[in-house]
Amino acid sequence: MRQFMEGLLKEELRILALNTREQLNLTQSKMAEKLVMCDHSYSDIEIGQNMCGTLTAFLLLSTLEDPNAFITKTKEKLEKLSQEKMKSEEGGMQLK
Repeated sequence: MRQFMEGLLKEELRILALNTREQLNLTQSKMAEKLVMCDHSYSDIEIGQNMCGTLTAFLLLSTLEDPNAFITKTKEKLEKLSQEKMKSEEGGMQLK
């Protein structure tokens, strides 16, 4: 379950990073600088190779006008994923 939730969070933060960079009209290099990281590490986030660390996620959220909206939306997606996963596991257990 945790792996699925982390995968969803990874994707949401990847999209946030990409959208933020585009909205700010920055190159990957300038975005990496803004997030206090090397270019390669930032690129890995955008292509989905790596997940944002805590500091990077915090710095990304700080660029938003309303970070709570992102957090709430992501929390709802995580809860929905959790419920769907639990239902599918219950269904699988009933088949046995």
